[in-house]
Amino acid sequence: MKIKLITILLGVLILFVFSGLMIKDGIQGTVVCFGDSITYGAKVNQHSWVYFLTQKHKDVDFINAGRSGRKTSDKEELIPVLKKYSDSDYFLIFLGVNDLKNGNDSMVNRCVENIQWMINEIQQANNKTKIVILAPTDINLKTMNEINVKKKYNENTKASLVKLEKKYSELATQDSLGFISLLKTVSPPNYVDGLHPDTTGQKQITKAVWEGLNKLYN
Repeated sequence: MKIKLITILLGVLILFVFSGLMIKDGIQGTVVCFGDSITYGAKVNQHSWVYFLTQKHKDVDFINAGRSGRKTSDKEELIPVLKKYSDSDYFLIFLGVNDLKNGNDSMVNRCVENIQWMINEIQQANNKTKIVILAPTDINLKTMNEINVKKKYNENTKASLVKLEKKYSELATQDSLGFISLLKTVSPPNYVDGLHPDTTGQKQITKAVWEGLNKLYN
């Protein structure tokens, strides 16, 4: 009797172990990443967080739809991306910092309005797509280069990014969407020019996005 019971328990244990090995990542299908230069991969030879996600998770189709300089106000650029990837499983929006040069509350509110417009367009194109708003990464004022200082990425930008994070979180809750904050993801030393993450910073974003997606949808 004892031998039979031990045999059954061993069988259950083996089945459990093999079942665990067979479980795939929860994130499957096509993930469109719509963003600015950080998504595109400026300053890192296009090796952005999207690139590293593609390298690490080859069973998922990550689409890099980033463009340097893109603002939320460039919302119409979303339309051709939606037409090309109308059947995407996930749609990630990573925008806002370029709207906040010498930022203020009015600029923050416009970002939210523009993101809401994008959300509506995505849902109209495919109401099954899982939409995730990504709050932008912070900036490092101490290492900000002269070019970006002249563009007015400053203390007002930094303060506005904090406010934007809160607003994006509220919008995601209101619309029942996913939300991942990247505001504190990149360590201060890991910025090339005070604005763009270096390779290490991009890898930090990669980890945060992947863990965030699996927390939301796994």
